[in-house]
Amino acid sequence: FLVFLQYQCYYGYPPLTHLEYPILLALSLSGVILLLCIFHFNGNVKQAVPYVAVLGSSWFVLALQKWIRDLAMNFCTFISAASKFAQLQCLWKTRDSGAVSALTWSLSSYTSRIITTLMTTNDFTILIRFVIMLALNIWVTVTVLRYRKTAMKAE
Repeated sequence: FLVFLQYQCYYGYPPLTHLEYPILLALSLSGVILLLCIFHFNGNVKQAVPYVAVLGSSWFVLALQKWIRDLAMNFCTFISAASKFAQLQCLWKTRDSGAVSALTWSLSSYTSRIITTLMTTNDFTILIRFVIMLALNIWVTVTVLRYRKTAMKAE
């Protein structure tokens, strides 16, 4: 979310195209605070220092050069695609989608924002990301539906 916010602010895109990112970033930061509390109460605060340093410095590093911001955006697409492939691998291996919601994945497909991006920014990098994520979300949805167990009615 940090990369998206930096990227869209740098290119001067309309605030409505990235208004949710500050909120999502705040939610992510609350997760970081929760992790810090866990480190603290487990007595491993020193192990958290590298994570805090990376998080704190990433905002400033992203602002240094345009190519860093663009590379980070492309890297985020790669990471997101890799996580969806990991989900697919798990589904293929177990052949069971009991713990995965088809509705959630179909909503992820529905909210791909390709049309919105075409109409507002026409940014090729973001468009490619949304197209890749749409294809992978549909693939996961189809896989979830394929491996869904049908409930047996008790007689």
